[in-house]
Order: sequence, then structure tokens, then C-alpha cells
Amino acid sequence: MKSSSSPAPLSPVTRRSFLKTGAILTAGLPALSRQARADTNKNSKLRIFHIGVGGVAGMQRKGLKDHPTVEFAGFCDVDQRELDKIKKEFPNAWTLTDYREAFANRADEFDAVIIDVPDFHHTPMMLTAMKHHKHIYGQKPLVQQLDELRMVREGLAARPDLITQMGNQRACKEGRMQAVEMLRRNQLGRPVEAHVWTGKVDRGTYFVEPWSDYTAAKPVPPELNWDLWHGPLTAQLPYSEDLTPRRWRAFWATGGGQLADWGCHLLDLLYFAYDLPSPEAVLTDTLKPSTIGHTACNHSTITFAGGGKFAREKFVLHYNDSAMQPSFAALGLPETKVAANHTMVVCEEGTLLLQADGKITIFRKGQVVANEPLPQVEPRDHWKDWADNCLGAKKPLWTPFQIGWRITEPALLAVKATRYPGEELRWNGATSRFTNHDKANQEIISRTYRPGFEPPQVA
Repeated sequence: MKSSSSPAPLSPVTRRSFLKTGAILTAGLPALSRQARADTNKNSKLRIFHIGVGGVAGMQRKGLKDHPTVEFAGFCDVDQRELDKIKKEFPNAWTLTDYREAFANRADEFDAVIIDVPDFHHTPMMLTAMKHHKHIYGQKPLVQQLDELRMVREGLAARPDLITQMGNQRACKEGRMQAVEMLRRNQLGRPVEAHVWTGKVDRGTYFVEPWSDYTAAKPVPPELNWDLWHGPLTAQLPYSEDLTPRRWRAFWATGGGQLADWGCHLLDLLYFAYDLPSPEAVLTDTLKPSTIGHTACNHSTITFAGGGKFAREKFVLHYNDSAMQPSFAALGLPETKVAANHTMVVCEEGTLLLQADGKITIFRKGQVVANEPLPQVEPRDHWKDWADNCLGAKKPLWTPFQIGWRITEPALLAVKATRYPGEELRWNGATSRFTNHDKANQEIISRTYRPGFEPPQVA
């Protein structure tokens, strides 16, 4: 590690200079096997470059606190106020405002990257890290655009030895792990259908009112690099507290609304338990199409191939936001007071209801079962297990990117389909295209990236 303060001023990072420098660095960093990485890092520390240091980022640092082989080498944030705070906590780490400078000039000073930034930045940053052979911890939802699922999938194929982890830390809670095991062993019989619902969509810490326009522009704080905040966006957005630091989730260009924000915390159960294939179709009902702002009162029906381990020829997922729950009476269940953020799996012999934080309720024959046997599960550490594996351990990880992009897929489909309320879109995940809707292929599959911030090719 070098300087204990911010690096000396660098020349501007242009697309040409960054790609040229990045190519040189990449050529000098051969793709190491896991064992080779373990040998290289033996008796040393995992050096982490953390991009986005405020808000939820503190959770990652807390999760890795006191890990004997973890060292935060550098930090990046477009808000100098956040960098000033982190300097006090990590005085020996370097700081910068443009993440591309770290890969262009300091790639030999870190081994792994943690990405805690708004959704629209994820894919360019993750693929840049893959290109430079860096392990990655990436926030959920893994990507923001449907075509970015393909990009990540191809990047992983080119870098099979990288250790990755998506930020759905709730998966390691005991109750959630027990629920996975119960469903895997068909303790309640084969799955029939699933119902999942998130919370309300209204103004608060993370959201503004649904269907909102951007708030009128306010003066940009001098400590905030508003240009770099835009990253890959081609349109200049009006600065306000309704975009940064947290409410970007509410807007089409920058986030994914409640459905994408909570999807990976709630839909993962189905993927861990049943190894679901790519969805075949999505239909989202909502009051009116999304525009600049995301919608609310969304009821999305997502269809998967069934048969075999499923009770029906199609496995259907009903995914809602705005705390819209299924009818318990229609499902033959007793009246039950349930809050937001739950996953319900209806099976042949009973129903499992799982709260986001791991509380399990089991129904059999229309009644709550008080003494349903719960399987034993091994404790997992979401953050430290990832770090250990980066250094050569072979601990099981709940959500490497290989399954993280798959968990993200149905959530994104539900969100993107709000542009066409009541229209069923037939999806081909292998080609990242809709087979029955050319307009949707043109409008909701991908985005145009600002030059200099495109996701790089990983080869």
C-alpha cells in the first residue's frame, strides 16, 4: 500500500486513456486459479477497494470488521463529505472520486472490490472489476437493465475463478436457511405456486411518491461531483435530495422501484430451494404505465416451466408491491395478520410463509402448525465467508453472481413490464429478448451508455 492520503491529482480519465491503461494492466494480471490466488495471498491480507462509502456501505465494513486478513486499501465516492469521514476511520487508505482511476493507476494495490452504489452504476463497475481480475461483492439488485444480465453472465464465463457475492445478507439468517432446506426436501410436498409481496411505495427514506417527475433542480453542493454521479447516464438529471443520496430507487433511469429493490431479498428462497429456470413470461398489472417515476400497486404474474419437481405444468409466481397480499381465505388459510415483505410457497401438503428476517409460519390443513420440525442448518457469515473464499477457502456462499443474476431476473422483468400494463411479455432469457413484443425489445431491454462509462468487454 502506498500513500495514506488521497492520491495526487491525476489527468482526466478519458475513455481512450482508461481503456489503454486498463488493457496494459490486465495483460500483466493473468487469470489465476483459486489455488494460485491462495498461494499468492498466503500470510497476507485481502486488499479491498470500496466504491460508494456512505449509507448501506457501512454494513459491509461492519460485516468485515475484525477479520484478520481484510484490509481496506482504498475508497471511492463522488461526495467529498463521505470521503472526509472515511479518512478519519481509515487514515492509511487512499481515496478518490472517480473509480476508473483506481483501475487505471492502482490496480496492483487491491485484490477485491465492494460496490455500494446506485443500481445504474453496477454493471459498468462490475465488468471493469472482472476485466481486471478482481473479486467482487456487489449490491442487489445485481443489475438494472435486462440486457445487463447477459453481460454479467458472459463476464462470469470469462472469469470463472473470481469469487463473487451479491448483497442479500438476509439469506444467511437461520430461519431463511431452514426454509430453504424444508422446501428442498419437499417437507410440505411439491410446490404449487408462490406469492411474494413487498411494502408500500410512498415518500420516505428511499422512495418518493409513485409516478413522480423529477423535483426541480437545486444547487449542487460543492462537495458533490454531480457529473461523476451520473456515470453511464446520457441525460443530465436535476440535482435534488429526491435523487441523491437514496431516493434514486424511485426513478426509471436510476433504480427499480420496490419490486427490484426487495426482489433479491424475497425471491431468492425460490431459487435456492428449486433452482428455478429463467422465466417464460411476465404480466404486470398496474394503474397506469411507469414514466419518469416507477409505479405502485403492481401485481406481476411471472410464469416458469413446471412439471417434474413442481406440482403443476407451470410454476406461477405472483409478485406484488404496495403490501398487496393474496387472499388467505382463497388459499384455504386462516385469517392471519401479516406485514410487508413476505414469501409464501403453497405446496401440496401445506404452505410455508417466510418473513424477510427469517420468521417461519407453517400451515397444514388450513391451520397454523405449532410444532413443525425445523431442519438443522450450519451457521454462515455472509461477509467473512466471501473474504475467506477470496483468499482460497472453499466455504459455501449463498449468493455468488452465478445465481445472483438469476434471482435478479424475475424482479427486473416485473419492473420493466410496468411500461405495458396488462400485456403479457414472453421472455427468452438465453437471448435476452421478448419473443412477442418488438416494441418492448426496443424500449425496455437495454440502455445507451455515456462514452467512457460503458461496461467493458471481458475476455
